[in-house]
Amino acid sequence: MGQAGKIHKKQSLELNNLNDNNNTETTTSYQPEGKKRTGLVARKVATLMLTRVVDDGRNLDALCDEQHGLSAFRALIAKDRAMIRAILMIALRHRMQIESVLKKTMDRKPPKRARWLIHSLHVAIAQILFMDIPESAAVNLGVTAIAEDKRTTRFKSLANAVLRRVTNEKEALLQNSSSEQVFPDWLKKQLRSDYGKDKLSKISAMILFESQLDLTPKADPEQWAQTLGGRLLETGTIRIAAKTAVSKLEGFDEGAWWVQDAAASIPAKLLGDVTNKTVLDLCAAPGGKTAQIIAAGGKVTSLDISAPRLKRLEQNLERLNLHADIVEADILEWQCDKPFDAVLLDAPCSSTGTIRRHPDVMWTKTPEDIKALAELQYQLLLKAKEFVAPGGTLVFSNCSLLKSEGENLLARIMSECDDLKLVPITSDEFPFLDEFINGQGAIRTLPYHLPQEQPADGGMDGFFACRFEKQ
Repeated sequence: MGQAGKIHKKQSLELNNLNDNNNTETTTSYQPEGKKRTGLVARKVATLMLTRVVDDGRNLDALCDEQHGLSAFRALIAKDRAMIRAILMIALRHRMQIESVLKKTMDRKPPKRARWLIHSLHVAIAQILFMDIPESAAVNLGVTAIAEDKRTTRFKSLANAVLRRVTNEKEALLQNSSSEQVFPDWLKKQLRSDYGKDKLSKISAMILFESQLDLTPKADPEQWAQTLGGRLLETGTIRIAAKTAVSKLEGFDEGAWWVQDAAASIPAKLLGDVTNKTVLDLCAAPGGKTAQIIAAGGKVTSLDISAPRLKRLEQNLERLNLHADIVEADILEWQCDKPFDAVLLDAPCSSTGTIRRHPDVMWTKTPEDIKALAELQYQLLLKAKEFVAPGGTLVFSNCSLLKSEGENLLARIMSECDDLKLVPITSDEFPFLDEFINGQGAIRTLPYHLPQEQPADGGMDGFFACRFEKQ
């Protein structure tokens, strides 16, 4: 058997594993022969990963992790991994639109158990409608992938008809599929209840734009904005539109800045002047807020429950040439020897505020998750206040859009905790935060905030933050 034949045999074995109903994953590394076969393998892996996210609730970043991610993904060459991630980001961001297109182009409903078929079609349609990929390649590879899979081979003719119709009627289908139907029904209903129809429409519109890269500099923001060819935002964040690998940007190696969304940079600022103060950063990894506080002169203890995430925090601080005392512990079980001057709790949440960067969040969370997370945040807040010295500051924040994890949680805390006094955030103190201050004196950012002439250039993560004084 020649070398090409050996490679093809390895490829076939891997595809058999991918197609096996027991979801076996192989760790065999391979380089498939020919561009067509390479593209076919990549699209099959994309379908597998889409099922992991939508059906199994798996995190896309975790699946794409180069060390611990899905083995079938890690076995591919870098170019194919990048293409798969791009396809999945589009397929997840536009999932509701693609569902609408499928309803219009299928002449009959597929069997309820034909999930692999539906995911395969989503992968192909995402390329046809929203990506700069030759339509013929998207159709042919999509049909071939479906034909070669034992779960979907009987749907080959159906898939061919659907994908060719999508190609032929592309413009009309795009015009007739509502771009406002971005969220799954339960989340759309909750956001409309929280914010009303108009704000929901604005949020939905921004979700369809990919986020740009935001950086927080240690110092000299104007100079670094100029050096990097970025734009300095009101928050002191540098926004970069260029599609350049982060590690290739000037200032990376010397630790002049770190990646951090404009909204995520706000909570640490609410601590005020932290010069020579002891500050506890809870749920600290990956370390953006820790870095902010250290750069502002604080003496920081960074606590997180996850050892791998703390390892990443350590690596980030090492690159930035910053130091913090690092603690691996569960907040609910940890005890401190001496209370801190200030505590920042950026609590685990639904992450619905980061959907623009992480569209998989829409498909991995449920209403039950939201309820459980809101209760966890309440318990963490009760524990966090024990770490604050009398007269000290406690800042609570999260990256959720939902009021049950923000405004409603704050109202509960104020009605049940006599030893916490809300310290309203004012525009006199923070002029650049004026548009984000709500009626409670808390911060609420939404994806359509920081608008620009070109919509894709604006926006920020959805965040909630409030500030207390320990009595």
